[in-house]
Amino acid sequence: THAQTARYTKTEAVAGEPLVADNLTGLEWQGCPAELSGSNCTTGSSQTKTWAVALTYCEGLTWAGQAGWRLPDRYELRSIADYGRVGPSIDTTAFPATPNNYFWSSSSYAGGTTNAWCVDFSYGYVNGYDKSNTYGVRCVRGGP
Repeated sequence: THAQTARYTKTEAVAGEPLVADNLTGLEWQGCPAELSGSNCTTGSSQTKTWAVALTYCEGLTWAGQAGWRLPDRYELRSIADYGRVGPSIDTTAFPATPNNYFWSSSSYAGGTTNAWCVDFSYGYVNGYDKSNTYGVRCVRGGP
């Protein structure tokens, strides 16, 4: 295992667009939730989106000078939950301004067309919800 401080490397090649490299998984994360920016993610207002809009948002995102973003699958998204914390259950140094809210994954729930898996960053719970609901979005790049 890695010490939490060694787990993530946060850089800011483009001012206001922090990039978080996960040194354990090799994934690169959008440092701020959708529609927030700034070194501490305090510029703008966090926006929730339906599942379809979340997919489109990530696919069209250019962040930290990089393209190739996507909505993470449920395993990737759950991998950044920190079960040693509550409210929010995430490393707040690497991922500041993360609301205590559900975030969409790209994974459909039980093979259905109407539900998708979400991670609740209040406690790190994983649940399936209707894709028409609006939840938080954090995009990822890299991986298999």
